[in-house]
Amino acid sequence: MEKKELLEKLKKEAYVTSPQHSFKNIKGVSATMQFLRDEEGEVLYAPRKKVMGYDLDGVIFSIKKAIELTNEKIGTSIKLDTMTAIDYEIVYYATMDDAIQKRIIKESMPNMRMVEDLAEEHLNGSEIVLITARHVDYANETIAALNKFGVYFDKLYFTEDKLPLIRRLGIDWFYDDKSETIQKIKETSKHTKAVLVSAPYNRDATIYDYRYKVGTI
Repeated sequence: MEKKELLEKLKKEAYVTSPQHSFKNIKGVSATMQFLRDEEGEVLYAPRKKVMGYDLDGVIFSIKKAIELTNEKIGTSIKLDTMTAIDYEIVYYATMDDAIQKRIIKESMPNMRMVEDLAEEHLNGSEIVLITARHVDYANETIAALNKFGVYFDKLYFTEDKLPLIRRLGIDWFYDDKSETIQKIKETSKHTKAVLVSAPYNRDATIYDYRYKVGTI
């Protein structure tokens, strides 16, 4: 018997004698992969989705506009490439003004490398979750900005208390530029990988799973 004939014979025998994949629930087993078949009977893999989480300001969007408006408002001369942790706090609180917040959201430019990586994750089947400390009153402006630059997302949340949400959603990887958030994730979650988006103002951070270097954003 030729090898090709033998192979076909073994395939037929195996199909009859071996168990077939199905969608039945197996007690005590957590299946992370399902088996699907196309119209011709070929097995298609549908892998478990990764759940990727991202902060917005300083991660998806640059904070250059926030720095610019802070300098205009209070006469400082903060620069992103030399920005310290204290500078970051100054910018954060100086821009807590309705008109300034709306300008920041409308005029901030995206960090294109991060946007491209996010898009690749989406194309690879990951679920994209955005969690921002922006107030929910700015939801419409935020969604408009995300749509403007083609930032794909499955879910969008507005909250300063990110950790309970990260745990509840089972986020696999979370990207943030705030070292305190990353440290809390690292210290309290065994599941989520804490990824610090590198910036001058968090250069002294030491607790994280990975540091994502994108240059000055």
